[in-house]
Amino acid sequence: MQHLCAIGEQAIVAATPQIAVYKDWKSFSPELATIMNATPEKTNDDDNEPVKELLLKDILSGKYRSGEWLKQVDLENTYNANRFEVRIALSELAARHLIDHIPNRGYRVIDPSSRERADLYELRTIVETGAARLVAQRVSDSDIEDLAKLVAEFSEAIDNKGIDELSDLNVTFHNRFYEICGNPLMVSQIQELRQRGIPGRRGGWDAVAGRRASNEDHAKMVEMLRNKDTDGLCYVVYNHLNRWREFTRPASD
Repeated sequence: MQHLCAIGEQAIVAATPQIAVYKDWKSFSPELATIMNATPEKTNDDDNEPVKELLLKDILSGKYRSGEWLKQVDLENTYNANRFEVRIALSELAARHLIDHIPNRGYRVIDPSSRERADLYELRTIVETGAARLVAQRVSDSDIEDLAKLVAEFSEAIDNKGIDELSDLNVTFHNRFYEICGNPLMVSQIQELRQRGIPGRRGGWDAVAGRRASNEDHAKMVEMLRNKDTDGLCYVVYNHLNRWREFTRPASD
């Protein structure tokens, strides 16, 4: 069997000369490694979480700055991943407009201009106020209580939790709010648009005032749901989305 595998390996390299360029062809393609009953040079073993998800978290947390170049070899070492895994991750995040692919240069984290950011929030406003109307129609009493608990949890965390934990609570609130609309496609679109607005953003929560203002909006959203005030809810969502103009400044400032 080993003899046959060796013959198969020679045949593949002969039929595909470019594979020979790589010092170890096994790192070129996990598929080939599987065919040859071999193991890729590196595989990400961080709880089996895909490289894409790990890289996404680091981009959204600010580990990689807006406009920063992402070197493939560095990513392979950082995430203990092989070349194939890193390429897939970069391609998928580029398709989601979180990183830019510059031909003949590589990939870098997006760095939206003021105009691009304004366009993004205009689109978010249209989509999220539309989703808010569905939320108002479909919300239950238990949904409202869940949201109220998240508002209270965030309020308690403002003075004694770090920015990462507050960000997680904020995401949890918004995900819970929009899932009530009952349209998974709309929820997914909202989440992706929200993520696209994070790179390059600064100042929104640098001050405690910004964090409190954000949670006050959340409390108002819950109040509008309790009052069955759909127009009032949409108005609060609109103001919440555009509060970034008050508290946020571009990273290049």
